[in-house]
Amino acid sequence: MQYQISHFDLLPNLRVFRVDFDAATFQPEDFLWLPHHQRLSNAVDKRKAEHLAGRIAAREALRFHGVNDCVPGVGLHREPCWPPGFTGSVTHIHNVALATVMIDEPPLRAGIGIDCEEIMTPQLAQEIYGGIIDSAEKEIIDASPFAFHHALTLVFSAKESLFKALFHHVGRYFDFSAASISKIDDKQVVLILNEGLGPFYKGFKFKAVWESNATQLITLIRLKDE
Repeated sequence: MQYQISHFDLLPNLRVFRVDFDAATFQPEDFLWLPHHQRLSNAVDKRKAEHLAGRIAAREALRFHGVNDCVPGVGLHREPCWPPGFTGSVTHIHNVALATVMIDEPPLRAGIGIDCEEIMTPQLAQEIYGGIIDSAEKEIIDASPFAFHHALTLVFSAKESLFKALFHHVGRYFDFSAASISKIDDKQVVLILNEGLGPFYKGFKFKAVWESNATQLITLIRLKDE
């Protein structure tokens, strides 16, 4: 499979690795590079190409931290399995995969979540917003300087990033109602927990940083031990 690796920083001292790939060039033998390739043997080629690109990005993120030739496996809930001492996050959309890694020390509540989304169309946003936000959150979005469909995509992505960051501690699925947005601006989205999750109490606040272009946006949450 043809791909190109680059990197950028969304937060200080936090490198994100990007893999731009051409899924049309994926070959079945490419997938054999993954130690866990049998786990996804029944997936379609598009899914295999996306997964492969994500693990290539993850390998580079680990290499940045001095861990060479390590490819995260797949956990019971399909989450990436990071080597001891590290935690990270992977996301992919169409022909782009992103991954980032941070040091995980047991006494700390470390965690990280990254997500990339295609910006919704106005029609889609109106059709599905009830499953993403409640009436109070809609008021916050409506008062923001962003078009509703753009802001809803941003909130959706921020909640996905929060899920990924917290799953490391919670170990189970939880839905979008577990957290609500309290602020949205051109740099960040602030989310507040509506229930206790893992070591984080009800009312705990998280900040998601974000950036976007004309068609896609990226959000990232890095947990801090507070």
